[in-house]
Amino acid sequence: MSPTEDLADELAAAVDGPELFAVYQPQVSLESGSIVAAEALCRWQHPRLGDIDPLTMIEVAERSGVIHAVGRRMLDECLDTLAGWRAMGRGWAVAVNVSPVQFEHESFAGHVAAQFEDRAAGPGSLVLELSHDIPPAGERAVLAQLAMLRERGVEISLGGYGEGRIAPEQLARLPLSEVKIPGHVIRDAQPDARAALRKGVQVAQAHGLRVVAEGIETLTHLDIAVELGCDRAQGFLIRHPDPEIVFP
Repeated sequence: MSPTEDLADELAAAVDGPELFAVYQPQVSLESGSIVAAEALCRWQHPRLGDIDPLTMIEVAERSGVIHAVGRRMLDECLDTLAGWRAMGRGWAVAVNVSPVQFEHESFAGHVAAQFEDRAAGPGSLVLELSHDIPPAGERAVLAQLAMLRERGVEISLGGYGEGRIAPEQLARLPLSEVKIPGHVIRDAQPDARAALRKGVQVAQAHGLRVVAEGIETLTHLDIAVELGCDRAQGFLIRHPDPEIVFP
């Protein structure tokens, strides 16, 4: 058995235990400076190997199919966290990452919608965050799942905006509520290139989408996000991912 297969078996066994858990990185509104949401990031603390690199964990999970069980576990934990925030009077949203592989199950969107409605979380309080590797717009089954989730009050976020993979004019064909600009795009945005990036932000907002700047690590990065007209920001400058769910 290969090391990857070993890890896949161990990850499958860890899904229902304390080895797998979420850490939360808050997002702030660039208008008010207040926390408005937090992204949940899955972590795996292996009892023998220690902290498993998140990219390695996701690769193992996707290749083995364990991603479906991991996704259900994370959704359940995030909805529990959301309920805790509501009990404390916190109106934050929670964003949970989903893999394109999860959409291979036709029941995926239905399960998410049912769990969301059973918890009575409220429209806009749950965000499914997709990487830029979403299936092409021609895959009607996936678009139908996303559209159904949007109709049921679940928001859809797309990462990788500004990298050139998704043209601004394609936004109208995707049932999105938010796009996220990666940290490296923010950090590498030279003054002469910011005009084009700002136009992309304006196009997204014209389609009714929220724009989040990721990877904000310095005040300079924050200034760039403000200059671009982004709505929200997250990154180490604001707060590192933390298992604690009560933010100041």
